[in-house]
This record gives sequence, C-alpha cells and structure tokens, in this order.
Amino acid sequence: MTESAQPKRPMSHKKAREFIADAHLVLRDREVRHYEVVTESGTVLGHVEPAYKAGRRSGWNGWAAGSIRSTTLPVHATRDQAGVEALRQWIALATARPRLD
Repeated sequence: MTESAQPKRPMSHKKAREFIADAHLVLRDREVRHYEVVTESGTVLGHVEPAYKAGRRSGWNGWAAGSIRSTTLPVHATRDQAGVEALRQWIALATARPRLD
C-alpha cells in the first residue's frame, strides 16, 4: 500500500473532546426553530430542531438532534440535551476507524 493510499487515522477521543469544548447552539432559522451546534471557529458539528409527532394538539414533542438533518433522529426533552446528542454523534463519526471496503 502506498503512503497516499493508507487510510487516515481516526481522531482520538481526547482531541475530539478538545475540539468540541467551545461548541454552543446558534439559532439559524427563527421561523422553524432550527439551531446548529457550532464551534467558536464556526465549524458546524450538528443540528437541533423541533421534533413533531402526529396526533398531538401542539404537534411538537421535543427536540431532534443529529449530525445531519433527518426525520428519524432521536427526540430529547430540551434543546441542550439534543445539542449534547449531536456532539456525541459527531464524536462517534470523528473517532470511527475508516472502513476498508
């Protein structure tokens, strides 16, 4: 295997935690209550948005979080909990070993 063909090493958990240490929620769209989890340098690490469930009067039942926008994301009671989940998902991706398929 040549040097350029070798898979990159994953980020260590310690480096990943240092990278997200200053992350915070930023409101990106007031109308739909879409937040992004952003580092001080402006890197977007995840998304937080209201989760809706059919059959409820308000239609809204918590906050969905993820590194990508999806309708199948886990639901959390607060925006902060959803933000923490988005960061957990980002760490899992950043520290994962590369696939050799």
